[in-house]
Amino acid sequence: METKERKPGDLGVLMIDFNPVVREGLQAIMAKDEQIEMTGDVSDGAEAVVHIRRAKSGSRPVHVVLTETRNDKLDGVQATRLIKESFPEVAVLVLTENLNDTYVIDAIHAGAGGYIFLKDTAPEALLQSIHRVVEGGSQIKTELLHTAVENLIQNGRKTLAERTTEAAHLTPREVDVLRLMGNGDSNKTIASNLGITLDTTKKHVRNVIDKLQANSRTHAAIIAAQAGIVGTAVTNGFYQD
Repeated sequence: METKERKPGDLGVLMIDFNPVVREGLQAIMAKDEQIEMTGDVSDGAEAVVHIRRAKSGSRPVHVVLTETRNDKLDGVQATRLIKESFPEVAVLVLTENLNDTYVIDAIHAGAGGYIFLKDTAPEALLQSIHRVVEGGSQIKTELLHTAVENLIQNGRKTLAERTTEAAHLTPREVDVLRLMGNGDSNKTIASNLGITLDTTKKHVRNVIDKLQANSRTHAAIIAAQAGIVGTAVTNGFYQD
């Protein structure tokens, strides 16, 4: 993924209704990055939409919205949905203090580009996540994803494979690519089998690895095998073409 070179104050961030302690901590972290400019702090999704609309017509546009999942006043998932429906180009990063949060998949479906467990995230990692979601990258901690999948399996009828692909937000084409990756097929073979170009195949492979938060295509194939998406993961002999 090609990273856009940004100038100081070139990345506008809006926060939605964090408690004062968390808000001050986030502000202190973001103040360390000269490219980030805080554009405001609102109380809910509706106010966020109004703020983004006004900012878009002004000189301080919003690129990233930070919100939490839920509190007494806020439904972060609904806020995410409202923002993405009106401004699909604006990235939303959902933060949680609860490792067992069950809203991971709902937030992904609402359009969140990232879902982060605050207590286990270093300041530098949070700043990197803000930049990555703007560039279209996915920031979802594997442990959160797995916990959400396990919770949903216990309460629903879908299989582990269905829940894993749903939680990772894989498209049907990406699932096809993942299955062939699990067979140890090279990019050229995957392209040939699916009738797509090599460049498109490489893009799908990178998306699959990123969305599964895998370290490599081998790791992605192992995750797929454990979830039952493929029969048996090939752990060596992968081609990198």
